[in-house]
Amino acid sequence: MAFSVKFKKHGKKAAILIAVCTALLILITAAAIAAGNRSTVKTDFFNTDKEYVSGIDVSQHNGEIEWDKVAESTDFAIIRIGYRGYGNGTLAEDNRYKKNLENALKNNIHTGVYFYSQATTPEEAEEEAEYVIELLKPYHIDLPVFIDYEYPYDENGKHTGRLYDADLSGKEAAAIINSFCRKIISAGYSAGAYSSSSVLNFDIKTSALDKNIFIWVADYNAKITYLGRYNIWQYTKNGSCSGVNSKYTDLNYWYINK
Repeated sequence: MAFSVKFKKHGKKAAILIAVCTALLILITAAAIAAGNRSTVKTDFFNTDKEYVSGIDVSQHNGEIEWDKVAESTDFAIIRIGYRGYGNGTLAEDNRYKKNLENALKNNIHTGVYFYSQATTPEEAEEEAEYVIELLKPYHIDLPVFIDYEYPYDENGKHTGRLYDADLSGKEAAAIINSFCRKIISAGYSAGAYSSSSVLNFDIKTSALDKNIFIWVADYNAKITYLGRYNIWQYTKNGSCSGVNSKYTDLNYWYINK
């Protein structure tokens, strides 16, 4: 929708002033977007003066991992602890989470976990969080617990699964994420949410997310296309890391806020 302004007096000067102010506003907006909308949630986990640190996220699909080698080149690791089946909705452990957690911590790697969610209600999200809290009892992680909010693909490359089929509103999606994170935080952990730029931009009402949760964005473009605040950027799914023997490894930047 276009609009016009008529100037009855000092029209030319007023028009110039409006044009200058508009240009300044555009520059300020562009600068804010260029800054990446990085979250103001404090990152107190890393004792560093760097702008960001590098890390990996792994699951049973990465196979056997030599964590002593990982520790030589990686600042942090986020390990899948479990998942909800996208068909029947059953909760299950990642079958390598114990070994991965034990060895990452043994090698003094900053460690967090994520849970692959298919929750379609806040109640199911809370159930998932309680499941994670129980699995974490023997361990002392120092990074957040993340809810992984995404849609799986079928053999034809199309989205599928109970979460996708639920066709939730952005507000409903935010309520699910908040429910998971609030339960995690109530147990003494930090909490966060993982998703792609496209899902964050179009399927989740991110303005309704609690401000104390970490945002982890998957985006394999040259720059993040998500327009909101974030802490972590998963910038490739086709990376490599010493000690991880799978063909590919997810790689991430965690931006530091002083």
